[in-house]
Amino acid sequence: MTRLIPLLVWLVLALSSVGCSGLSKVDVGRVLTSGRDGWQYPERVIENLGLRAGDRVAEIGAGSGYWLPYLSDAVGPKGRVYAVEVDSELVERLESNVRDWGLENVEVILGLPADPRLQPGSIDLAMTCLTYHHIEDRVGYFERLHSSLRAGARVVHLDDRPDAEPPISWFQGEGHWTDPTEIETEMHDAGYRTTETYDFLPAQSFLVFEPVVAAQAARSVSPSLPRAERGS
Repeated sequence: MTRLIPLLVWLVLALSSVGCSGLSKVDVGRVLTSGRDGWQYPERVIENLGLRAGDRVAEIGAGSGYWLPYLSDAVGPKGRVYAVEVDSELVERLESNVRDWGLENVEVILGLPADPRLQPGSIDLAMTCLTYHHIEDRVGYFERLHSSLRAGARVVHLDDRPDAEPPISWFQGEGHWTDPTEIETEMHDAGYRTTETYDFLPAQSFLVFEPVVAAQAARSVSPSLPRAERGS
């Protein structure tokens, strides 16, 4: 979608002048100045992730690294961000971007299609953005991810929705989306429960999950304590 920003800007200007309802969640001014930020709302997404200094975060399917500066800043110098990609050319591009951007707490990982190759018990939050629909055996993939999650960890998915309105929907590739109910069903089958859903993104679902077993254990040990007060 990023390559089509100039055309989208033109459409935003044209359609906003006639009050197109599909633009109701798009920051038109920010689209004109910052492109993707005008519909991705990165600061608001990061705020709702509730990351803490020192957290360890994995972005599975990091692409060219759009989220890495935001995640890096959120976890701070004592935290760690793992940028996972399965394409060797993208990994090289990510490594170059991480160097150019001076993100010293970001590590790029060449994963496998069925395995992000994360260390056991190493992750406080795993995130995908526009990646979920590319994973083939999603239930199996996220079942295997359990072993990499620390106590209190969460898994977050942002993926295009099939019901996005024009003009955003015009720039979605055919089949490059997942119905939010399908994501929830598959994640529940993989051993997670839904903890939060957000609807402020104009084209994407934003779903937060936690492992069912870990959630039950945490409630039985300290049911009155919020996540920030529990041990890692």
